[in-house]
Amino acid sequence: MGKSIEVILLEDVPELGRSGDACRVRSGYARNFLFPQKLATTMTAGTKRLIEKKRAEAVVRLSKEKEEAEALLQKLEKMTLTCSVKANADGRLFGSVSAGDVLAKLAAEGIELQKKQLAMHEPFKSLGEHEALLSLHPEVRGKLKVKVVAEKAAEGSAKAE
Repeated sequence: MGKSIEVILLEDVPELGRSGDACRVRSGYARNFLFPQKLATTMTAGTKRLIEKKRAEAVVRLSKEKEEAEALLQKLEKMTLTCSVKANADGRLFGSVSAGDVLAKLAAEGIELQKKQLAMHEPFKSLGEHEALLSLHPEVRGKLKVKVVAEKAAEGSAKAE
């Protein structure tokens, strides 16, 4: 084997490519990692037909994932997530609202997201309305409204209802 060989990915490999892609990789990487894990196979005439089959499957899968992501995005953009946090009389928070807090609140609502799908560059450290960026699919992006309220105010509004 030479220094690099051409392989076809059988599964999605992070930092390398998606299923059905033809890639040129170092022979050691292919021999020691990709082949034993059954993530790739060597490029031959027969495997070129496999590429076409995998690409067709990938197109169908990606379109289905995109439709699901768009439906979820529409649901999330209509929603305003309310997080109650301890705060003093001046409105200063005793802590902050992090991405983990937002994800936990969404999970309580029945919506499961991964941490990489929610982009918060820094935690919310003040009361009021904030926006968190969503990346549900490479082509589907949006914003989630997060309202941070003081815990006592949240209890007061619950008693008023």
